[in-house]
Amino acid sequence: MDHSLTREELRHYIRRLHDLEDERRKWDGHWRDLAGHFLPRRARFLDSGAATNSNDQRNKLQDSVGIMALRILANGMQSGLTSPARPWFALTLSNRALAETREARLWLRDTYEKMVAVFSQSNFYDQIHILYSELGCFGTGAIIIEADNKTVLRCRTLTIGEYVLDAGESGRVDSLYRRVRMTPRQIAQAWPATAPERVKDMADRDAHEWLTLLHAVEPNKQGRPGSPLGRERPFRSVYMILEGSSQEVLEDSGYYEFPALCPRWITTASDIYGSAPAMDALPDCRQLQKITEDTRLALEKEVNPPLLVSLNYGNTPPNVSAGAINYTSALVRGQESISPLYQVRANLQGAEHTRAELKNQIQRHFHNDLFLMLTDINKQMTATEVAERNAEKMLMLGPVLDRLRSELFQPLIERVFGIMNRAGLIAFPPPVLNGQELKVEFISILAQAQKQAGIAAISQTVGFAGQVAALNPEIVDKINLDEAMDEWAEMQGVPPNLIRSDIETAALRAERQEQRQQAQMLEMLRQGADIAGKGGKIMQNMRPAQEERPK
Repeated sequence: MDHSLTREELRHYIRRLHDLEDERRKWDGHWRDLAGHFLPRRARFLDSGAATNSNDQRNKLQDSVGIMALRILANGMQSGLTSPARPWFALTLSNRALAETREARLWLRDTYEKMVAVFSQSNFYDQIHILYSELGCFGTGAIIIEADNKTVLRCRTLTIGEYVLDAGESGRVDSLYRRVRMTPRQIAQAWPATAPERVKDMADRDAHEWLTLLHAVEPNKQGRPGSPLGRERPFRSVYMILEGSSQEVLEDSGYYEFPALCPRWITTASDIYGSAPAMDALPDCRQLQKITEDTRLALEKEVNPPLLVSLNYGNTPPNVSAGAINYTSALVRGQESISPLYQVRANLQGAEHTRAELKNQIQRHFHNDLFLMLTDINKQMTATEVAERNAEKMLMLGPVLDRLRSELFQPLIERVFGIMNRAGLIAFPPPVLNGQELKVEFISILAQAQKQAGIAAISQTVGFAGQVAALNPEIVDKINLDEAMDEWAEMQGVPPNLIRSDIETAALRAERQEQRQQAQMLEMLRQGADIAGKGGKIMQNMRPAQEERPK
């Protein structure tokens, strides 16, 4: 691995890091505020020096409904999009007819099962859940997919503030720069051959000191497809130490696919970073914190109000605890020596009503009603019922799910397939698949619920045709029932191996037709034999009569 960089390349990486961080700083204040209200233990602004996480609001919230609402959204997206307990993607080919051949189906099924096993044995599901939290709070998420010798995949979800992004002309993120904090011992273990001697000396002394590294990944202008050299791959990857006057390069390598999946909830114009439900819910969450604090203070003053105390007490404060006795000589009939300074009569009922409305509104921003209904799937509720009862919510989530398909799931499958293929875990495809494009279909609960409109249309059309067929049987000829069955099964997420291909169906029908024809021929022969037998009996009955006639 060549880890030497020219002076111009070093200046390029440092300059671009600072430029991208300057562009990102317009978001930093907003993200800090969001982290304080919804994700108190996330966000790391590593370019802030000693003030990495200053002025944060960790564990200072008066009401945690925002945290719980975001947690429900993340859990719901995990269950509805990438549940480890049910299929959420399927592999097929762009050429549908070819995908139905036996060779293609066996290879696609084998590849799918191997990919499912790799996802399960890695930390993918743990990290994708964290990504959903980052996405719902900050509008942008980033997860890095690396190859691993033991588990095939190793995933790491970054938190907001520790990375910066840039996008290409297509609007898709293709560059990631991030600051990485590591101890000298960690650096020496990760790069034993290229770690500087000063870092190794610090590691030998067990110096527990944080060093900041830069990890830059961007399209490689000098990349050559198929090159075995890391620095000539389509995406170049560089690790360097930022501390010190000369940036020491630890690694200069590359990736065949962009390793970072960087989905955005929704973007505005040419913004690199996305907007999130938490941004819409932030004003309500602020108001809720204020009302909760005021209600707590009002209740505290009503229970334990400020007191007006007679001067005869001197410097000794009265004991206002329950059952306490205070002695004083200043007690005068009709005049108390201790009395409330003012009366607090808070409208606690009205405050609680306002708090309930704010909580409900915050939960609606995070689509909690939809995601909580997904838990009823285990109670025999079908995806059709989910769609019917949440049609409006599905329309609101539709653009988000479409964006996740293009920015998260499609590149995820491509990246994982590439890693597995290079590791020799993917079987060599049959010759009939040479040059064919692999296609990914998403069959999660939310993906199926989105397709319910098409399923309902198919069911209604076929049902209506069945009713009309009672009056005119020929109307059934207008419907391609085979195609309707294929479309319905695909929308419902039925495993492909449960539906016969057109070729298998045609062969089965031809065999059945041949059996019918053979049965008809046998029946005709039997009927012919019966007729012949009856004719013979008639002839036999006629012979005696002929013999008895007088000559």
